[in-house]
Amino acid sequence: MREFKRLVGSKIGLVPLNWRFTDERKSEVVAKFAEYGFLGIQVSEKQANSSEYRNLFKQHSIAAAELYIAIKCDTESIADNSDEETKRQIDAAKTAGVEMIVFAVDGDAIRDQIASNAHQGPSLTPKALTELAEHFNKWSKYCNSLGMRASFHPHAATYIETPEETAALFSQLDENVGLCLDVGHWLVGGGDPVAAVKEYKSRITHLHVKDVDPQVLANLKAGKYEGMDIAVTKDKLFAPAGTGALDLNGLFAALNQVGFRGWLMSEQDSAWEPSEEKSLESYRNIERALTT
Repeated sequence: MREFKRLVGSKIGLVPLNWRFTDERKSEVVAKFAEYGFLGIQVSEKQANSSEYRNLFKQHSIAAAELYIAIKCDTESIADNSDEETKRQIDAAKTAGVEMIVFAVDGDAIRDQIASNAHQGPSLTPKALTELAEHFNKWSKYCNSLGMRASFHPHAATYIETPEETAALFSQLDENVGLCLDVGHWLVGGGDPVAAVKEYKSRITHLHVKDVDPQVLANLKAGKYEGMDIAVTKDKLFAPAGTGALDLNGLFAALNQVGFRGWLMSEQDSAWEPSEEKSLESYRNIERALTT
């Protein structure tokens, strides 16, 4: 693995949302992941359970860096089948040798409409917040028993979007539940990623690295979209790392100061065409920031 001047020991992985690849293209696309230089990937439950995908990742020396589990809830409580859904996905992750389980709260139509303006709408009751925390605490211990780590991912357009909502949840989480800091969603939620690194320090397990188009974000904050989903899909709210509002150099400097050595997962929810090449642009910008 290449050693960087900053964040020595860290690796660049990929959350390939913008690739939109099908099973028919899997051999071609996984080969392209490796050609670009990505060393790890976020796998789906389907991929984790597929020997074909597992063999492809192994063939191209791509690690199963993480698997993402979104917990459904409303303002009053989490879904009744949350334990069943979570265990099934964690067990699939174990089959694939996944390193990190990434917990999140599932999207909500009401919060989508007020993304970046969460103060305007409903929030979790204390009961629902405690249920979420107890769920993540319980299943993070199960992850640990299987040799995996666990983290929580604050996400815009959900009930844990803002820095304040994140802090309220983390006040009830065990220390073994880390923070997956998605710097793009943190910006949309009104946070400063550099400040988040300084606050959470070693609690940060890994990052989802993407940028935010400042004009699209300003329009979102101004209520010019019916929802965040439209801002993401129509106007490409999220941009390649190093091309928008994110202070990429400042972020990596802060991570270096706290001794971060985890995965840097390049991610875009959608991208202007050719969308796959935007992942390469992100990779190169991340690599440049790490080597200067």
